[in-house]
Amino acid sequence: MVIKVIDAICGAGKTSYAIQYINGQAFQVGFGDSKTYTSDKRFIYVTPFLSEVKRIKESTILEFFEPEASYKNGSKGNHVKSLIEEGCNIVMSHELFARLEDETLNEIEEMGYTLFMDEVANVLETYNDKEISIKDDFRLLKHQGIIDIDSDGQVLWKDPLYTGRFNDIKLLSQKKNLFLHNGVILFWTMPVGNFKAFDEVYVLTYLFDAQIQRYYYDMYDIKYSKHSILKNEKGQYELIDYDKSLEPRDKIGQLLNIYEDYQNGKSVSRLNTNYLIKKNKRERALSKSWFEKAEDKQIEQLKKNLVTFFKSQSRSKASELFWTAFKSQVLALKNERCKLDKKNDRSKDNFVAFNTRATNDYADRTATAFVLNRFMNPNEKQFFSYRGIEVDEDLLAVSDLIQFLFRGSIREGEQMSCYIPSERMRTLLYMWVNFEI
Repeated sequence: MVIKVIDAICGAGKTSYAIQYINGQAFQVGFGDSKTYTSDKRFIYVTPFLSEVKRIKESTILEFFEPEASYKNGSKGNHVKSLIEEGCNIVMSHELFARLEDETLNEIEEMGYTLFMDEVANVLETYNDKEISIKDDFRLLKHQGIIDIDSDGQVLWKDPLYTGRFNDIKLLSQKKNLFLHNGVILFWTMPVGNFKAFDEVYVLTYLFDAQIQRYYYDMYDIKYSKHSILKNEKGQYELIDYDKSLEPRDKIGQLLNIYEDYQNGKSVSRLNTNYLIKKNKRERALSKSWFEKAEDKQIEQLKKNLVTFFKSQSRSKASELFWTAFKSQVLALKNERCKLDKKNDRSKDNFVAFNTRATNDYADRTATAFVLNRFMNPNEKQFFSYRGIEVDEDLLAVSDLIQFLFRGSIREGEQMSCYIPSERMRTLLYMWVNFEI
């Protein structure tokens, strides 16, 4: 099986293609009031957003079921298993998909399901357990002959009769998807069976080459092909070989009013540089490591810059903008324009996580601020590079930036003012617009 990656920009019609494909497999059975639709194919649609769950259920001719935690006093996982046994079409979350049991995956394979995955999954995660010392406890487990670590870092459980406080480690390692990195970090990878159990797999995303899921596929030698989407004269969506030149990047670039420092007579603005002390280190400015070492006056200046930009440059009210920063810096940067509500009340909060995808909640916002410089987690980068897989950090950075910007008014073809104080991030955005990346 070759996984089909539909690599297309926001609004290109990825979800519409999926719905079209599903509806195209349906045929009518019964007559009159008893008329229903069925298909020779069975589908599982995985999405990170409740709004998309509703859209799939309302837009497809075939009936889709959403797993419920209250099913027979059991769990969503048990409900999934029951639905699969009945051959039902299912729409579920990424989180639930990652937790599918081996027995359920075996039944998916037997029933011949097709998978549509809306946006990439968290296929690599750091395993955290405050009660476990990775360095000390793993040294003890290895010394006692309970585990072994192979040359690739994979944790091998050697004692099948073990029961105790490390039982979660045992269960994960028995699935061959637990890795010890540099002797101090445990990485969990999604079992490859989550993809190999399906007859067909479609992944709907953008700039797939920048995504961890792509590196994960390379690591496990999972074959994939990339495709773009075209809408033909009949209004139907078609898959073609990937061609980024079809993307309307020039039109998008014209919609983005990207703030740049300027000096015009007595009028001076330095919002992109007035927080810097060492101007020779702009490449890493606003990265996580930069924020960790930043002085209070630098953070305070950034906060003032945000107010100045939204008040004087874009002239935007709090209800007309959205913004982002690293979560560790949000409390220090929030202000009279950039709001943060810990209870996530959308009427009081215009903060959006920088990796948010597929939501339309901010499509009416005409101004934004992206106050960070995106690099890959160094340990994740090392995890893949150690296995001979090259990581493109610039493409990852511009991927997250484009996805974030598309939460705003440009997705509706409207102008949007942007404050992106990182020189590196602005440069990457210009390169993307010009098809240089």
